Amino acid sequence: MVIFPVHRLRPEIIKADVVPLVMSGGTALNGEEDVIQTDGGGRWEISFAGITLSGVARQRLWDAWTSYLRGGARVVLVPVYSLRTAPRPVAGNGSMRPSDLVDDDEVFPTSVRFTAPYIVAATTEAADVRATSIAIGVTQGARLRPGLRFSVGDRAYKIEQVSAADYTAVCTIIPPLREAVASGAVINFDWPLVPCRGVVGQDLAPEMRWGRQGAAAISFVEDFS
Repeated sequence: MVIFPVHRLRPEIIKADVVPLVMSGGTALNGEEDVIQTDGGGRWEISFAGITLSGVARQRLWDAWTSYLRGGARVVLVPVYSLRTAPRPVAGNGSMRPSDLVDDDEVFPTSVRFTAPYIVAATTEAADVRATSIAIGVTQGARLRPGLRFSVGDRAYKIEQVSAADYTAVCTIIPPLREAVASGAVINFDWPLVPCRGVVGQDLAPEMRWGRQGAAAISFVEDFS
């Protein structure tokens, strides 16, 4: 599956989070309202704005992708883009700097990674589909803490709580696991990805100034298929 090349488009504004969809279960006589989640724990909603199309290569990249997405009919992998809050390795008095990003294609990459792994982590126990917790061990990076984002396989999650702020911990996650994972599965804190479709009905035509420079934005929602 191809990866949306946000690392080449470099948006100024990024919005990405798990958004729960709920419905009312009715109001009791005491006035309290029951709320029911309808989407299995939430879905990722991701948007990128402030994309400057200042050169021919970037304008062509944008045009190729607005065609490829098929108006939201095609599933692609979208980065969660959370390196700033990731468990970054520390060297001396500050965080280590990651190496350069590399991809296997300038337009439709299927691999985007750091030249050398920045954060190395894996599951320490197997977990079943729909599990709400997962055991993670970090061998290169900082301690596990609430609020971290990662992907395992092709699904992304957010850590809500940890059993202890340590390098190995059982983490409560949202949404629940979409797929079962084995012990030793690679946890991707470097460049987490989630399968998404473009939001249907959005206008992706860039506003071009004198046909030379433009601005664009795009939104995605997680795909469950």
